Amino acid sequence: MRGVHPPLEIAALNPFFGSRKKSSRGRTSAGKSGGKRVRRKRTQSRRLSWILGVACVVVVLGIGLLKWSRSGSGQAALLTLGSDKMFAEVQAAVDDALTGVLPGFAAGPVTAAAAEAGARASDFDWAAPSLGPQAAVRCRLVAVTGGETFWEWQQKIATAVEAVGARVLWGERLYPDRPAADQLKPNEDRDLLRLDLGVTGRPTHTLLLHRSDTRPDILWGEGKGTSAWSQLAREDAPTVAILIDDWGFGRTEACGWLLDLDAPFTLAVLPGLAYSRHFALKGTDLVLPPGQEQGSRVGGAGPDRGRKARLAAGCFVDVRLGRSRADIPSQRREIMLHLPMEPQGYPETDPGPRAIMVGMDDVAIAARLDEALAPLHAVTGINNHMGSAATSDPATMKALMAVLRQRDLFFIDSLTSSSSVAYAEAVKAGLPSARNRIFLDYDNENHATIKANLEVLVRTARTSGFALGIGHPHRATAEVLAREIPRLQKEGVRFVTVSEFLALQANREGK
Repeated sequence: MRGVHPPLEIAALNPFFGSRKKSSRGRTSAGKSGGKRVRRKRTQSRRLSWILGVACVVVVLGIGLLKWSRSGSGQAALLTLGSDKMFAEVQAAVDDALTGVLPGFAAGPVTAAAAEAGARASDFDWAAPSLGPQAAVRCRLVAVTGGETFWEWQQKIATAVEAVGARVLWGERLYPDRPAADQLKPNEDRDLLRLDLGVTGRPTHTLLLHRSDTRPDILWGEGKGTSAWSQLAREDAPTVAILIDDWGFGRTEACGWLLDLDAPFTLAVLPGLAYSRHFALKGTDLVLPPGQEQGSRVGGAGPDRGRKARLAAGCFVDVRLGRSRADIPSQRREIMLHLPMEPQGYPETDPGPRAIMVGMDDVAIAARLDEALAPLHAVTGINNHMGSAATSDPATMKALMAVLRQRDLFFIDSLTSSSSVAYAEAVKAGLPSARNRIFLDYDNENHATIKANLEVLVRTARTSGFALGIGHPHRATAEVLAREIPRLQKEGVRFVTVSEFLALQANREGK
């Protein structure tokens, strides 16, 4: 058709068509290049904004971290993580917290007078170089007033120190050295409350709270027993331990005479008798190496169990109630459990109820032992009552020694049978242990025989250095010991309790 052309022909006939198309491509290329520059600038701007944002966050966090590190909780956290430089700051913060709740608390380092008085002062600073070059735990005796119980005081103190990032690391009620029968229960008027404060593994304060109308004698550190032990351990003398079995049947005249002896000896108390608990309360302080002192324990807690738990909590300050003694007290009394065990000829020969029987495993033995210990106070070890069959059975003795080891109790083999393996199993288990050398009065209340047996015991001590003998609360035994012990002491024989005997043996052997 005339006047109509295909598109290609129109393009070919139009001289401007191609040039316009070329110009459009140029403008498109230039636009793309400009768009890239814009996008690049936008990307750079976003990067710069992000960097500035991160920098601002870092600065804000840094300022916040700095402020936190200067706060009580921050310093306490850093000290917990091992920054010993924070010790003084945390201690000062705890000082301030305690001042707010304990009017009688003495903040800051001890005075010159207290430092001169040393561990006998009410306020004492216990050097702790492991916590820092100048670190010292502040040990304070603090009187409290008002009607609050010790538990309520502990709660108040805990709340106060938690506000500065610290906490109560250890709490313990301290009883008199020789509690009477009516003093086994907590007594708010007489007891003291020990609280150790600080952060985990790093105590800053040890407090002893007492009622304001009392003034307890205390000694910071292990000095109460250390000087006496050093003196005892230095003595080079034949050493005799006398163990008196079968306490608990009654309060006889012979029992009274024995308790009045001016010499140390050990009471082995039978469980479950009418007077078992009465005689178990006759224990006194002993003269033992630092770290082995009895502390406050009831119902067979074992020697030093409380101290081990406290040390495990990181609270290493030691404190004792009572005056420091320059000399060794003579009337020392130790309490052991006289544990019934199966004899040969059972049941015709009866050891009594709840005895350890041949074939018992450690679970059954533990149950019977704990039942026997529960009513008794400050038991340190056991020896066998009868038990000629049980002590001759290796499996039974191995199970028993495992239980005793768990309870930190030593073992004395009464040697009621020549085939006993009890001592050997105790040694294998790593228990402090010894064997009876001779029965002073077994089935025999003849004065001459008892004296002769005592002489055998002393001769053994003179020869080997140590000897342990067993007697019973008979009248004749009490009379012979009252007459012969003073003479033997003048001749250089040293009488000790069983724990002291074991400690002195270990000291000589370098254990």
